[in-house]
Amino acid sequence: MSSYKYTFKILLLGDGAVGKTSLVQRFIHNKFSSGYLMTIGMEPYSRFETIDGTRVCLQLWDIAGQDRFQTMRTIFFKGSLGALVTYDITRRQSFENLKTWIKEARTESPRIMLILVGNKNDLEDLRDVSYEEGKKFAEENGCIGFIETSAKTGENVAEAFLEMGKGILQSVEKKSS
Repeated sequence: MSSYKYTFKILLLGDGAVGKTSLVQRFIHNKFSSGYLMTIGMEPYSRFETIDGTRVCLQLWDIAGQDRFQTMRTIFFKGSLGALVTYDITRRQSFENLKTWIKEARTESPRIMLILVGNKNDLEDLRDVSYEEGKKFAEENGCIGFIETSAKTGENVAEAFLEMGKGILQSVEKKSS
């Protein structure tokens, strides 16, 4: 087992079928499956990384996005430091529901850091939400960053998780100094 200084609990939030599980699978195992399997409750994953010279454990919690799991989800927020709030760039409704996800995150974990992730950018011909709309939404809603990813091709997937880890690390080390 790897020695590390911090464990950062990071949630993946967003509507069902936006690609949260696919993002985690790409980041952890470098794999992609086009078959959709709904997450029931929560799936935990871990990956060790060195960020700015500090060894950390990124503890990733893939949270079910369907409405029927909302009451169960609240328990998963405890101790979370960050979240990748994810939408599907080809499904405007998943983008429009982001305010609800952000409200839930900030209600359950008031100091949580958020990064907005527009997933499925490999489907450019089906795009329904522009890059500019995503970037503007992230800025207006206090997200520490915005990135578009493709779990299918792997584009920007590691960058999304590492940006979140770096933001949390900077915050934690600032508080301890």
